[in-house]
Amino acid sequence: MRDKDRPCKSREPGFTGHPDTWFDEDKYNKPKKGATFDNANDHDYYFNSYSSHHIHEEMLKDSHRTLTYQRAIEGNPEDFKDKVVLDIGCGTGILSIFAARAGAKHVYALDNAEIALHAR
Repeated sequence: MRDKDRPCKSREPGFTGHPDTWFDEDKYNKPKKGATFDNANDHDYYFNSYSSHHIHEEMLKDSHRTLTYQRAIEGNPEDFKDKVVLDIGCGTGILSIFAARAGAKHVYALDNAEIALHAR
């Protein structure tokens, strides 16, 4: 029996009914048990975790990871030649540099973490 002929055994009902019922805005906005956003205005803790030089040093030192990205980008210049590239979460900007070297017409490198100040 082929997979498409087998009945779905998912425990989740999936999206059923009218699309207006697919997402409950009130339920989404209801405070979550255990979640606190007391320090949300200080600076986002997620982005702060990427402001440390240490995490970026670790990623750059991972030569297998970095060289794989480099080969994927610079090894496919036809995908970048004369294109506009948006690198969201650019960190140190290494992937932006690869895109520029691959022939991108313009590269926008954006990050909300303070590491972007050093990447500039």
